[in-house]
Amino acid sequence: MSISDIIKPRKEVLQDAIEGIIDLANLDDPKKRKIEARPETFFDLTYATTDIRRVLSMLDQRFGAKGEAPGLFLFEGLKGSGKSHLLLLVYHLVSSPTTAQAWLARHGITCRLPTDAVVVVNKFTDLPLYSIWDFVFTRLTGKRPERAVVQPSLEEVRTALGDRRLVLILDEVEQGIRVIADPAVRAQNVAFLQMLSEWGSRTDQVTLFASIYSDHEEPGSTLKRVPRCDVNFAMGGNGGTSNARLADRAHVVLHRLFENYLSFDAARAEGVVDSYLNGWRRQLTVDGDARALLFQTYPFSPDLLDVILRRVPTRGGFQNVRGALGFLGHMVRLHHDRVDLLTPAHAPLLDREVATRLSDLDAGGDLITHARSNIDELKDYPLASEISSATMLYTLTGTGRNIGATREEILRSVLAPATDVNDVERTLLAFQKYASHFHLQEGRYYFDLEENADAKVEFRSLRIDPDGRKSRDLLHSIWKDELFREPNAVVFHSVDDTRSTLESLEKDRLRYVLAPRRLTSSERHDLYFGVSLRNQVVLLEPKDASFDLDRNADLLKWAQRILAAQDLTSTAREVSRKQEYDRIGREDRKHVLEALRRAGLIYVRFESYGTSADLDRIDEEALGASSAKDDVLTALSQRIFPVQLFEEHLAQRVADLRDRTVRDIDQEYRNTISFPVPTHATSVTKAIRALAKSKKLGVCHPKGNFCGEDPGLTETEIVSASISDPFDSSLTQLDLTPASAGSGASPSPAPSIPTVPGVPPIVLPNGGTVASSALEVAVLPQASTALLRQEIAAKLANLGDALRVRRARFTVFVDQTVGDLSGLPAPLRGSLSGPGALAADITITKEGEFTKAEIETMAERLPVLTKAEYGARLDVTGVIVSEGL
Repeated sequence: MSISDIIKPRKEVLQDAIEGIIDLANLDDPKKRKIEARPETFFDLTYATTDIRRVLSMLDQRFGAKGEAPGLFLFEGLKGSGKSHLLLLVYHLVSSPTTAQAWLARHGITCRLPTDAVVVVNKFTDLPLYSIWDFVFTRLTGKRPERAVVQPSLEEVRTALGDRRLVLILDEVEQGIRVIADPAVRAQNVAFLQMLSEWGSRTDQVTLFASIYSDHEEPGSTLKRVPRCDVNFAMGGNGGTSNARLADRAHVVLHRLFENYLSFDAARAEGVVDSYLNGWRRQLTVDGDARALLFQTYPFSPDLLDVILRRVPTRGGFQNVRGALGFLGHMVRLHHDRVDLLTPAHAPLLDREVATRLSDLDAGGDLITHARSNIDELKDYPLASEISSATMLYTLTGTGRNIGATREEILRSVLAPATDVNDVERTLLAFQKYASHFHLQEGRYYFDLEENADAKVEFRSLRIDPDGRKSRDLLHSIWKDELFREPNAVVFHSVDDTRSTLESLEKDRLRYVLAPRRLTSSERHDLYFGVSLRNQVVLLEPKDASFDLDRNADLLKWAQRILAAQDLTSTAREVSRKQEYDRIGREDRKHVLEALRRAGLIYVRFESYGTSADLDRIDEEALGASSAKDDVLTALSQRIFPVQLFEEHLAQRVADLRDRTVRDIDQEYRNTISFPVPTHATSVTKAIRALAKSKKLGVCHPKGNFCGEDPGLTETEIVSASISDPFDSSLTQLDLTPASAGSGASPSPAPSIPTVPGVPPIVLPNGGTVASSALEVAVLPQASTALLRQEIAAKLANLGDALRVRRARFTVFVDQTVGDLSGLPAPLRGSLSGPGALAADITITKEGEFTKAEIETMAERLPVLTKAEYGARLDVTGVIVSEGL
């Protein structure tokens, strides 16, 4: 059932032909097309308000009961408030008595009026005059008097009027007085009106009706000193209380819009009214008199009439009843055949005429424009138009703290019997969240020119695909760069992509893989397969087993908002807007960082790496509250892989380490996935130093051999040292250089060296003896094989021919940029040629029993490489233990 099924709209309402403006100048319309010139039509459209009844009662007293009724009727109010309508009513009551009596009878009003009155009407905005008495005398005498500055006397007026009655109706009288340029003439006109009104207070022969805007300017300020009947059309004026006047205006509007309003049977709307009330009662508190009030205002809701007839005029909009008629008439025209009750929700902002009429309350028009933009953005939400329309009406008509609509007012506006309240709540939340000019403050929803930056960011974020790469890449970047803070890291995408990225990272330190979720055993196994220096890859996964960064709805939403804030910041023109968007982006980043911290980290450690994932043994090491790289590194190096662990692991493998360089061992630990992870460049060397100091292994270097002490080598030097079995370092560093001839120095006594069991001492030609004992001779690197041979000869010179070398280790080290690789020996370069660089560390070991001469020959036969360094380490038997004669 629709409104038109219950109450009948007037034809002119549906045809958009409402004549809301009463213009007394239209009385002279010769074709009688205007309602002012058609008394029957005018009376049919006129509702007998409280003000009308009071005026007619005073007139009845004046002409019928011969009472003490005044002769001056002063109508005060703004444009569109009904002054002209009341003046026109008086005119037709006097000028069309037959039609008038029928109307009076229909409304049960008694008003005895003169039948011989001369009615003089003038609207001063259309017919400005030099003097008011000109048209009065013209109407009374049929001819225009000569122009004079001084007003006619009372006697002259009596003479012209005779025994007739004069009804003088003046509209817009202030304008008529204001446009008289001569102050003297202007004063004479005011005095003439005062004379007539005072004469009317003494007799019923002259009755004056005048409409004014205010009694604070002429002629109102003068006329108010005369006994009169005042009708103040302002709300709460002397025509009754504001509620009574509001009820009158409601009746006027309803009567003008619906042709059967006076005979309307309220029982026909009973079903509609009760269904709405029942729906409202389920969601909010309904006053006890709500039902009676709905019947009085039907087909409009009480809220709608309150907004249009009370709140709008308070804001100075719509030109009072005149504007209300046009606005409400348009609403009827839009919805009469589709809805059964009109509320503030039925003033759609997307309708051009509604927006145009409301612009009277929105001076710049920007607020309506912004609201329409928000509606368009949220048009897919149910009731978006209705909620925004109601909110805008309450926004534009509110003052002070009453700007905007409460939740109850919105519910009463949009809740129809078939409406799902969940749709209302969902759309309200959407407006709060996404509409950039929709606000909620102190329980009131309203539109405002000030942009709701957070809502604008939220709405812009909807354009960004949460499942797209852009959102995930941002989260990965925040995790890696802002929380973990390590460039040598990669966030896991897929096994292949992650392995490829790992190979591009720096390999001389730890590389980190940040897994956004717990990886499967197959993914873990495949990730490490074939990766270079794979024991330097640290796999970190969320401590929260249910966490998945790439599918976490909150994190993805924050990422969308951050990206939206960045877009808006880049396009905003105002600095304050840029700052607001930037603030929102920073806050959402904080949310992301906090969520990632709460997710925590664990380290995935391989106890053994099998040929397949099923054969892997993995431990998940807790890292406490670690979330940044520095904290993770501290936990790894101090708690999971301390130096002591390396010492224990190396000590168990001394036999495997013999004769290997520290560089080789370090590389082995960086490659072997189940070994302790070297977290620092010195993780292995520190452990080797500790083991050498504790005599669990020996460290051999051209600068010296160390066991039982911390090797006196730099980090650069120690990596080229080799590992040996433990030894007594006091027996390996002998000065084998003979004393200088002729020095006169006494030979130093030979050290007491324990002999090797089963090997008898060797007797030298000079009578000395050589005990069979192990001795290691180190020869520092030389620039050529020739220099190496000379240095070996010098080192072994005083040992005589009894010397035997059990093992000789020669080292060749080269690190150079080669002009052309083809100049190098083929075994070193293969078939490569052209510009290049070569770095090589060659160790050649010979074992047996070699004489000094044989060792020197070996030195000369080493590979000859440009800019190479040649060194040697010799295990010698046969040491001088006693001197001969």
